[in-house]
Amino acid sequence: MSGSSNMVVSSPETDTSNPVSLVEDYAIRQDWGAERSSEFELWAEVPGQWGSQRLWAVYHDDTCFLQLNCYLNLKIPARQLHKSSHLITLMNERVWLGHFEIWSEEQIPVFRVVVPLRNSELKEEQLEDIMEAIQEETDRFFPALQWVLWGGKSPEDAIAAAIIDTEGEA
Repeated sequence: MSGSSNMVVSSPETDTSNPVSLVEDYAIRQDWGAERSSEFELWAEVPGQWGSQRLWAVYHDDTCFLQLNCYLNLKIPARQLHKSSHLITLMNERVWLGHFEIWSEEQIPVFRVVVPLRNSELKEEQLEDIMEAIQEETDRFFPALQWVLWGGKSPEDAIAAAIIDTEGEA
């Protein structure tokens, strides 16, 4: 991951026992649109290279898991579901933190990270790393999904193009 100059600084009113408060604080400091739907749930607009994505952060108080789902701004047509699923399998082989899946209700690709927090609190540095990974992975693989969905590419060709590190600028 690239070094980020955006440091997370908790405000005094941040409830460190509730990791959603830390996510909210991070979103505010990044100047993202964020809305708390409950004490343990937050929606935010995460800017990306290919457009905004929707982030859903939810803390499961009973299990002490923080779930972060980033919904990509793509709808997968039924006829492309098999190819998209295969591509997502190839994408997941290249992801270190989190995973991609298809949200079955709406046929939308999602990048998902679940953080176990039993007997611990989410650290600002951890959240920074997670949010950076979410943005980097969704930016890296969004074009591959588009190539399969609308470009007629095979999952193998799309993944090969997505993992090429470009040098310089166009």
